[in-house]
Amino acid sequence: MFMKTQATDDRVDAETAARLRRRPLGRYRYVRLRWRVLFAVIDFVGTVVFRLGRWLRRWGGPRETAATGDPRVILIVQLDHLGDAILSTGMIAMLRRRWPDASIEVLTGEWNQQLFSAIDAVDRVHVSRLNRFSRAGRFGWPAAVFWWGWRLRRRRADLGIDVRGEFPLALILWLCGARRRLGWAAGGGGFLLTDSPAFVPNRPETESRRALLAELGVVASRPEEFWPVLRPTEAARRRIRHQITRQGLRGPFVALHVSAGTAAKQWPTEHWRELIGRLIVGKGLEVVLVGSGADRIIAQSILAGKDWPGVFDWTGRCDVVELGALFERAGAAVGADSGPTHLAAAVGRPVVVLFSGTNRPEQWQPQGANVAVLRRPVACSPCHRDRCPRADHPCMRELGPEQVERAVERALKIDEMDGSVLQESETVLLCKKL
Repeated sequence: MFMKTQATDDRVDAETAARLRRRPLGRYRYVRLRWRVLFAVIDFVGTVVFRLGRWLRRWGGPRETAATGDPRVILIVQLDHLGDAILSTGMIAMLRRRWPDASIEVLTGEWNQQLFSAIDAVDRVHVSRLNRFSRAGRFGWPAAVFWWGWRLRRRRADLGIDVRGEFPLALILWLCGARRRLGWAAGGGGFLLTDSPAFVPNRPETESRRALLAELGVVASRPEEFWPVLRPTEAARRRIRHQITRQGLRGPFVALHVSAGTAAKQWPTEHWRELIGRLIVGKGLEVVLVGSGADRIIAQSILAGKDWPGVFDWTGRCDVVELGALFERAGAAVGADSGPTHLAAAVGRPVVVLFSGTNRPEQWQPQGANVAVLRRPVACSPCHRDRCPRADHPCMRELGPEQVERAVERALKIDEMDGSVLQESETVLLCKKL
């Protein structure tokens, strides 16, 4: 009787996991059916209208000439999250190497303004404060698409690149008059683009950026040339050195990014608390908690409102570039699948990433010479959800502090690692070392 009940429970769990798991289907990268249907309709109508327009232009008026020669102005549309923006830094470096005299410009959200402004290869940053990814842009962002398309026409871009692959972003490129428009048709709006390589689902994001530039004849001998690279400004480095001296950090420290962006990626508070105890008591390390101003609540919850010896709460005290400078001085960084772990990898530090079941790590993990991904495999992954519908949240709750502690220890002794793939119980640790 018990075995029959157990078998029934296992079948129910498997069915629940299958229902929660979401994967892209068909020609579009979207996981929700309504978006695939919507953009199928938009693409059908748009293709018909554009073909009709080209046919009519044959009978009157000057025909549009294809963009030739080296581009004078390159416009990159990158309105999404910090991690996505960091993944594009290697691509920007390749564009600069190929066209050293071009003006490389980026349209981005205000949260990424400092990041792109700190990159020497970027000549100009256009800041959109109202877009789909901003908290203030929930209702007004469609109008902002047309506004930015009109405003950027004065830049006379020869080449426009939509890194993410979304219809509104392709529409901006078309409206701004970019003569060559490169992006992904899998996001909808392929009829607005002049160049669109085949979209490969679940491919590493840096490889997708590499495929985009291959359409332009920009190639690299090694995939690692497209890995993100960021060098914090000297001003940011000076401020961090001053703060470290002022705070009295004496020995090697580990930077912990205690937030995750979404609840589905959040590691439990009690796990963070136990990990900190293991690091400062068992390893004799100092710990710096980092995050945005909104993450101070999480940090205080972890510390239970007390002052811990050897623990420094820096949440809300660093901008993006300063955070990169702080990571440069850390022995290792630990965090969830979010922008700061990409930032730590981009400045060349060992990183331990606590990966939830939200996304596929092979696609979204940070790229760097020393990146370890810890995850608890679950049948409902990838779910692509902001909140886990399961009360036990197994992908994060069953990822124990002792496993993270061992990963940090390996990261601090990275020169002794052999780069192998280790399996510990049901948790997979992926270690990469060049």
